[in-house]
Order: sequence, then structure tokens, then C-alpha cells
Amino acid sequence: MLIHLSWGEIVMPVSANGIQESHQLLIERCARVMPGLSVEAGEPEDSMLVAGRRNHSLLDNLVSSLQRQYPEAGRHYWGARAWGLSIWQPVLLTILVTETLQQRVNLVHLGQCVTQNSIIGMRLGARLLSAEQACRRQAAEHLRMVCDEALAELGQVIKVNRVLAQRLLGDRIVSTLLRVRPLLGNRSHTSVHRLGLEWLDAAGLAGASALGVFELPHGGTELMLDRKGCCQHYRRAGGEPCKTCPRQPRHIRVERLRAAWQMGA
Repeated sequence: MLIHLSWGEIVMPVSANGIQESHQLLIERCARVMPGLSVEAGEPEDSMLVAGRRNHSLLDNLVSSLQRQYPEAGRHYWGARAWGLSIWQPVLLTILVTETLQQRVNLVHLGQCVTQNSIIGMRLGARLLSAEQACRRQAAEHLRMVCDEALAELGQVIKVNRVLAQRLLGDRIVSTLLRVRPLLGNRSHTSVHRLGLEWLDAAGLAGASALGVFELPHGGTELMLDRKGCCQHYRRAGGEPCKTCPRQPRHIRVERLRAAWQMGA
């Protein structure tokens, strides 16, 4: 059973000209933080993943494709990968709209493009944005509601550990804040750290992820994602833990981040 989304109707729609301007700004900002990501205005198609619709067949095809491509990885990887693919764009869009456009977003009007073994590309429906002033807590609660529905629907296809799913969602929120940091008004360590805590708390994910600080090779400090959930990438043939994988001791994660920084990664 699908969860009813309380933001199914937007109270204060943006005017036609305002919609176009806001969509264009959003598309430009997506391009700045995710070069190459296809984002366009238009109503979601039936072939797209859309919150509030029945997406069972799309998710079933996605999981089946992952199973064929990575048979050795097992269900823990297939489920975690499908979950991560399902949520990364809604998180990106919600944070960009809330923090840089200061508008409200209604994710039931977002279409996500599903390829054979990935979910990448977005279609922005006319009622996606509202002229109503952004509220971080409402945005985070709405995002969590949509993601809870997505998890329930994915769970009909493949079992995903709920605690792991929540940690991966928390990590995605925090990592997205780091990615959009250049677009934020206040980019200081303290401000971004506080912002991360506010988003996690508002989404009901306090403690599910965190930000830390590490020393740069030639002086100074930088923020790092202190992951709490493992994406299971290491289960793939030739796979290894990500730089910030929580399976590694913190000093190993810091060493890998410092090395990547020196290489310009």
C-alpha cells in the first residue's frame, strides 16, 4: 500500500513565468554541482520513477539488472544499490530548492529516469515548486516521507535492512550538503556542520550520519563525511571499501581523504 503524501497539492503555485525562471535556475544549479546530469522541465512520463505512483515493475527491472550485472555481490549489495539510486536525486533536488532557491518542493511532481541498471536524470513537473517560503523542517519531513514510501515499495522487490537504509539516507543528505556547499551563503565549517545536524534532526535521522574535520596535507582543515552506513560496494568483484567507508578505522579514512586531496580528487 502506498503512503499518502500530504503535499499532493501545492497551496501557492508559482506563476507560469515564475515556474520557468525557477526551473531554469534549478537546472543551472544542478549542472553546477553535478555536471552532465540531465535535468529538464516537463511532466514526468509513465516510464519514470515518480513518488506516489506504483513503481513496482520499474524497481523489479532495476534489481534484476543489478543481479545480472553483479551476480557475485549478493542481495545486500543489490538492495543497498537500488536504494541509493532511488533516493540520491530527490535528496539533491530537495536541498538545492530549499537552501538555494528558498522555495518549497513537492517531490510527487519529480520524474526520475530509469535506465537498465541505474536511475539518473530528472524531469521537473510544473507543480514541483511552490512560491511559499521554504521551511527546512517541512522539506526534510517531506523528503523522509517520500523516502519511507520508496523503501516500502522497494521492500516488495528485495529486502533492505531498515537501519542501513536510514543510515544511507542520512549519509546522502550530509554528502549532498557538502556537494552544494559552494552555492550556500555561509560556507564555514561551523555553519555547514550545523546545517547537517538540522537536516538530519528534521528528517528524523539524528545520529544516522555526521560531519567531521580532517587536517589537509599542507595545513588547514576540511570537512569530511563521517559515514554511518556501508553502501556494500566492496561486495562486487574487484570492489573495495569507499574512502569514507565506516568499515575502516577513522585514521584510514582520513589517510585516504588526504591522499585524494593531494591528487586533486
